[in-house]
Amino acid sequence: MDSGMASVAVRAPPFWETNPELWFIQLESQFKLAGISVDETKFHTVIAALDSKVLSCIADIVRNPPSDAMYDALKTRILSRFSQSESTKLRLLLQDLQLDDGKPSRLLQEMRNLAAGNIVDDVLKSIWMQRLPTPIQQILSVSKDSLDGLAQIADKGNEVSSFRPEVNVVVSENSELQSLREEVANLRAGLKRITRSRFRRAQSNKRESLNTRVGLSSHTRTDNPNLLCWYHRRFAKKATK
Repeated sequence: MDSGMASVAVRAPPFWETNPELWFIQLESQFKLAGISVDETKFHTVIAALDSKVLSCIADIVRNPPSDAMYDALKTRILSRFSQSESTKLRLLLQDLQLDDGKPSRLLQEMRNLAAGNIVDDVLKSIWMQRLPTPIQQILSVSKDSLDGLAQIADKGNEVSSFRPEVNVVVSENSELQSLREEVANLRAGLKRITRSRFRRAQSNKRESLNTRVGLSSHTRTDNPNLLCWYHRRFAKKATK
């Protein structure tokens, strides 16, 4: 008879589908505290904690459990069904896992869970820091603290920056406005240069045309007096036109 089942009722936590290994560690700690060691009791405690979705995936072993080592067989089946493969964990660690709205320390812990001790701290630190905002990376790069100490510094830096979102928006808007003003000023300056250039060209053309006419008139009066205009022929020096 299982004295543990008779004297202590274990309430298993909700099944953690994304990390079944950690869920079993927590459950087995409760077994130890409650003094439960009988295989059948542990088996049925796990069954009682699973929802219909999980049970449907292991229905065969639930209906026909082995005659001995029931709990170990159930645990092995659940872990093989829901645990992530090493390649999936590595991909999640290297590519998919991001900071989002969480704390940097929480991100580091999730990475440690995925690494499962297979990645040294120096490599883990490098991957973790790449997921942090640039200002926090710059702060951590000059610190000699341990990885856990860096996580605490990153949390504080992230909290400070999260309190000033409106400042970042204003700075961004001011920068965009200043950029727009500079573009308009550049366009105006370019337009003025084009206008001045055209004006100078027109004035130059007028002067050249006037010089040509004056030269022709002078030449005509000097070389061929018979070509003087009617006013000059009639009034001579008194002519005003």
